[in-house]
Amino acid sequence: MAEIVHRDPGAIAFLDVFPAARGHVLVVPRAHAETLLDLEDAAVGDLFRTVKAVMGKVRAALSPMGFNVGWNHGRAAGQHVFHLHVHLIPRYAEGGRGVQAVGAGGDRQELEAVAAAIRG
Repeated sequence: MAEIVHRDPGAIAFLDVFPAARGHVLVVPRAHAETLLDLEDAAVGDLFRTVKAVMGKVRAALSPMGFNVGWNHGRAAGQHVFHLHVHLIPRYAEGGRGVQAVGAGGDRQELEAVAAAIRG
């Protein structure tokens, strides 16, 4: 059974059964979407309002020094459950690794070309 910590019309939040840290919460939109790109625009605001509300609750209850917040988008990024869910991972010590640690790095010489490709 899930340990639910917050409910609202657009999303539900519960403790991760394989926590990366004490108070690791998953925030899940009620509308099905495999990834953020699949989530209806109207539901995006609801999801992130819930993320903010739950972060406040975790901060008040557990006093972490910070949070890592994010989601795995697609199999190549480590997504194993194909229903969008946002991880809120409290951090209790300084010097934690940020999300940049998951990448292999890029070529700074390509910044202009990459930016142009994204701008389309």
